[in-house]
Amino acid sequence: MKRINIDREWYLDTKQTSINSFRNVKECRVVNLPHDLMIETDVSPDAKSGRASGYYKGSLACYTKYVTIPEALKDQRILLEIDGAYMNTEVYCDGNFVKRHPYGYTPFHADITPYVRFGRESRIQVIVNNEMPYTSRWYTGTGIYRHVDLLTAPYVHLSPWPIFAYTNRVDGNTAYITVEVTAENHTSKPGVWHIDVELYTDDDNLLSATGHMAVQIPAMGIRTGRVGLVVENAQLWDIDNPKLYKVRAVLREYSQVPADASVIDSAETLFGIRTISVDTKNGFMLNNRSVKLKGGCIHHTNGILGAVSLYDCEYKKVKLHKDNGFNAIRCAHNPPSRDFLEACDRLGIMVINEAFDMFRMSGNPNDYHAYFETHWKYDIEQFVTRDRSHPCIVLWSIFNEVQERFGLSEGYALSADAAEHIRKLDGTRPVTGAVCGPHNGLEDDEMEKVFKSWQQIVENKKLGTTNMQNALVPYGDTIFAERTEPFVAPLDVVGYNYYDGRYKSDHEKYPNRIIVGTESFPKNIATVWKLVEECPYVIGDFTWTSMDYIGEAGVGMALYVSPDARDELPEVKYPWRTANCGDFDLCWDDRAQLHLRKIVWGSDETYIFVHNPANHGKKEIISPWGFPDGANEWTWNGFEGSPVRVDVYSRNHEVELILNGKSYGRQQAGKDFITTFNIKYEPGTLKAISYDNRGEKVSEHELTTAGEVSKLIIKLEKSEANADGQSLVYATVITADSEGRRVPSDDRLIKAEVSGAGHLLAFGSARPITTENYTKGQFTTYLGRCQAIIRTGIEPGTAILKVSSEGLGETTAEISVI
Repeated sequence: MKRINIDREWYLDTKQTSINSFRNVKECRVVNLPHDLMIETDVSPDAKSGRASGYYKGSLACYTKYVTIPEALKDQRILLEIDGAYMNTEVYCDGNFVKRHPYGYTPFHADITPYVRFGRESRIQVIVNNEMPYTSRWYTGTGIYRHVDLLTAPYVHLSPWPIFAYTNRVDGNTAYITVEVTAENHTSKPGVWHIDVELYTDDDNLLSATGHMAVQIPAMGIRTGRVGLVVENAQLWDIDNPKLYKVRAVLREYSQVPADASVIDSAETLFGIRTISVDTKNGFMLNNRSVKLKGGCIHHTNGILGAVSLYDCEYKKVKLHKDNGFNAIRCAHNPPSRDFLEACDRLGIMVINEAFDMFRMSGNPNDYHAYFETHWKYDIEQFVTRDRSHPCIVLWSIFNEVQERFGLSEGYALSADAAEHIRKLDGTRPVTGAVCGPHNGLEDDEMEKVFKSWQQIVENKKLGTTNMQNALVPYGDTIFAERTEPFVAPLDVVGYNYYDGRYKSDHEKYPNRIIVGTESFPKNIATVWKLVEECPYVIGDFTWTSMDYIGEAGVGMALYVSPDARDELPEVKYPWRTANCGDFDLCWDDRAQLHLRKIVWGSDETYIFVHNPANHGKKEIISPWGFPDGANEWTWNGFEGSPVRVDVYSRNHEVELILNGKSYGRQQAGKDFITTFNIKYEPGTLKAISYDNRGEKVSEHELTTAGEVSKLIIKLEKSEANADGQSLVYATVITADSEGRRVPSDDRLIKAEVSGAGHLLAFGSARPITTENYTKGQFTTYLGRCQAIIRTGIEPGTAILKVSSEGLGETTAEISVI
């Protein structure tokens, strides 16, 4: 089908509640998709979803687009393809109802053919209804937050996602692949058509591996044809060399000489030649070599952009993972955008593509569980059909922590049905799903026993109620294996959330079970990864999370209290906004836990983490998902002469700490790669050096105290971007001293604006607690930083970013838009 992107110039009406409203939408605001309405709104302490949404409220929105379909296309089908809209989406054409799509994360098509006024202007309206609270456990966004395309084709055509290409085997330099192509006949007559299959390099060089097939398609029917191709001198897709090909399918009229037959339709998709397998001896095998999955969990959002998904932000997100040692990402807990998957294909990042966070039983009162019964098969078909040619996807995940995991509500049957449904669509990849402990999902009498068991341990250990994850629950642990065994039996790989302590014992009980750590606590990376390396049947680990996100606010909270205080974290209250648990913060700057992870994974770097001296001597209470309060900084104004704890992260033999030329001695690298020094804060230069077992320096890390803030500095990620309306330019704005050093201790309000050939899409900082708005053009820095994100227009020119702050004047940076 011919694909035309129609992201530009939609009218946004947030007051229209009925499709039959007589409002003139052309008087409404014009927006370009992808668009997140929620991120534009202010947070509120009375938001009913509370910390789950980061205190954002949902809403209803109507997006209207006027299109003119030429008269010449009156004998063709016209479809809309929406890659993602949150949620309860309805599509109308010239006032006619076309499609309802409840799930906010799967792509879908709406056939507007019967209602299009060919040769005249047609009105397309897409209504999203996220007005009800409690639709999710995290920030979702509201609106059409992914791309929208218009598809056109004759009544006999290739399906919207027609190509499924996969590798059967690789012998030496020769690959044997299969290409499946699906075509549709929307006429009243059956017929026979030809489909040609061609294989190209990613830079469009045609290869000799081509195929041809005849397909008979019944009237008003669909048919899939298959052809095998042999690829000589095949270049494999791998995490170190993600080689891609293009598969092109051409639908032709039937002829004894196919090359002479007229072309009806065509399509192409990216594809990578690679093999994957899993077993208990070798673990996960990529191209016949064992690879441990070094993974991070992420939600669908993109930092201060909210839910907006554009290729540039997805690519940046994936590249940050790649550049920092990750080789895998788990899409928690829903299918990602098509742009995200292409970025993973191109950068060599493996993906767990996940379907649902709930089945029939609710995680929240108004979430997808209300639609699951009637829609789950359709939604699986939508995203698997769209995604199954992506080489980056190595596991399909059908669930996360669903309450049916212990057998309630026919959970065992649902797990088996969902796994088999995916295998019918794609039998080339293992199927997984993530289970967790028995904090819900049990019958009442059993839940009472678990609670009493937990309560007793809490009282004995004087733990607060927020430490349930840290308290051993004997009764719950006893029934976990027994009750989950039938639920996970249909899986090829069983995902364990926070149950790394069961890896070895469960292996003894289930020696054929292959395990992946689908979620783990950030600060436990050293002990968790040791288990992953020791256990061949554990194929990897995914931290919760690699990227910080809005919603589930305060899940990574750290608290410092008097030594005799109870081990209890307070209730998370407004204006907490972010989870505060990522290896990267909300503006995607690295945090200390990322560097610890890299060192555990094998990096020879040295890293200094300074605990906040304000907390010295206090009792530290950290959420299981949290990390100590501190920073990779040596600017702590007001604490001169005060004691401070300095941790040095290193995997080498010895580390040395030096402050202003004075050595505090060498120590053997500490347990779990952390060596602690207790010194007194003194402004100047703090240096840590790592040595090998011969006493030779391996690496070093140095921090310098910053002076007083004297200016603003803009650091553009790039100074040139395309005039396509879709490109993004990221800029970091820092408060700096006279030497250009960022000043982390003097946060202040910065204002930003963009003029010329672009506009300011978002401006903000990574503050986990704030009432500010990312779309208002002003924000308070966090550790001396703000982030500006500029979206280009469609006209070439210059986009000018100007930032200012009281007492610091203003500064500008120019971006060439070509």
